[in-house]
Amino acid sequence: MTARDAFLAAAGWSGAEGLPIDADASDRSYLRLRRGDGATAILMAAPVATSDVARRQFDAFRDIGAWLRAQGLAAPAEMAVDPEAGLMLLQDLGQLPLSRLLDIADPAARDAYGAAVGVLAHVAQATPPEGLERPDPVGMAEMTRLTFEALRGADTLWPELRAALIAQLSAISGTSVLSLRDVHGDNLMWRPGEAGLARIGLLDFQDALLLPDGYDLASLLDDPRREVPETWRRDLVAAYAAARGVNVEEMAFRTDLLSLQRNLRVLGIFRRLAVERGRPSYARFIPRTRTLLARAAGHPRLAALGPLVLDLLAHTAQWPEAAA
Repeated sequence: MTARDAFLAAAGWSGAEGLPIDADASDRSYLRLRRGDGATAILMAAPVATSDVARRQFDAFRDIGAWLRAQGLAAPAEMAVDPEAGLMLLQDLGQLPLSRLLDIADPAARDAYGAAVGVLAHVAQATPPEGLERPDPVGMAEMTRLTFEALRGADTLWPELRAALIAQLSAISGTSVLSLRDVHGDNLMWRPGEAGLARIGLLDFQDALLLPDGYDLASLLDDPRREVPETWRRDLVAAYAAARGVNVEEMAFRTDLLSLQRNLRVLGIFRRLAVERGRPSYARFIPRTRTLLARAAGHPRLAALGPLVLDLLAHTAQWPEAAA
């Protein structure tokens, strides 16, 4: 009997049918289990025995998940766990991600995104757990280094853009808040049968940090995988600003700046996944990432960054073809 079989037998899920769930960019794997009585659960497996990163993320997933549930949010409950084997049996939050609602033009999509913004505002106003890293503007700028390391013939671009990005990030005022970071339509489950905050199921939050308020809003609204309608975007920024007691113009600026910082990093991540990690499907997100960078850099208060970002886009114009 394998460790997984023994784990499932001890948890009362021996013999359950397992259907693979599409993998994310991590080295974890997931199965949706279904027992003969119709009950379902999610089996997560992480290579904790061979990867220190996987071990840290496994532990962080448990810690952040417990914190989220304590705030009344729908992070999946632990049904059974074997930390040494990297196995976790989790509550199944459903099979309807917000991204699917957009794909099928479901009328519920607008309400679902509004509910997600409410969840993000709720997270931002809560006292965060202790021990999380808090990158400063320099650290946030360094997160984008991956993109520039992949450039050829643009060695002088990185220092200048880095300095301008640090200056802009340094101008953001206010206390950092818990950021789940990977907040996008594939990681948020729509649960219309639940009430209030529980209508949004939260996944993939093990990389949480303390970041400027609005980072997760930018992640939700400007993720390259899905296009949120522009009219929704404006209204959702305004709704978040109202919930956080912030001027809407200031929040719109924050959203653009943090979107730009995030997608400068994402551009390099997608290229690495497509070119170096054997996942060519990520190449299809690169054009949208470039579009989002150009839009964010067009904000009037980001004039110092605009020309530098356009220069970067010129140097990365062939990345989709290189990744094909």
